[in-house]
Amino acid sequence: MGLFRKSEVCPVCGGEVKGLFLKKIGGKKTLCKECSAQVSMAKELLKNATPEFMKAHLEYRRENALKYNTLHWDVKYVARGTRMGVDPSAGFLYLADADMGDLDNPVVFSFGQITRYELYRLTKKVDDSDTPGATALESTLSALSGIAKILDKDKNSNDYFRLVLTTTEPYWPELKLEIYFNSPDDIYGIGGFGGDLERMCQVLKSVARKEPVTIY
Repeated sequence: MGLFRKSEVCPVCGGEVKGLFLKKIGGKKTLCKECSAQVSMAKELLKNATPEFMKAHLEYRRENALKYNTLHWDVKYVARGTRMGVDPSAGFLYLADADMGDLDNPVVFSFGQITRYELYRLTKKVDDSDTPGATALESTLSALSGIAKILDKDKNSNDYFRLVLTTTEPYWPELKLEIYFNSPDDIYGIGGFGGDLERMCQVLKSVARKEPVTIY
């Protein structure tokens, strides 16, 4: 009997639904592989999304791809699995992370869309956009040094930062990026993940505070 069961149809494009790790929207409807791959939004929005909402979202994603490929990313940073590029003259940045979806079409934000910046090491706040005095570079470097000391003593330990951004982007009103460090080499070794995290945070803090952005 199961051999003749009608295959499920994608509620957005009408294509056949098959494969693993596909996304579900409101009403427990499953998207096809092609539509699932294009989605980039907060999980709570996906839970109640309608087919019409998703069609508008995929159009936004096509426009985002055009913007991403048109802008000039003068500087790019990498901190473990998180990537950021900056076009300072146009006032845009992009963020790419596995939890945000398609890494080939990262979400592009205008500087004006970033309204708040917070950085936590585990649950302790290290820095935020309201903190005067110490720059994000200094506060992040101090926290990275603390992690390096722990990892030097315990090779099985790990530590992470949580970068929280509040934005006016409708699909990512609050963005939480977790950046893990499992080895002192992640911080000071080849690849410079620690250094890139410092610089990334400095740019994001400046953007949130509506200050001039200095590229490092």
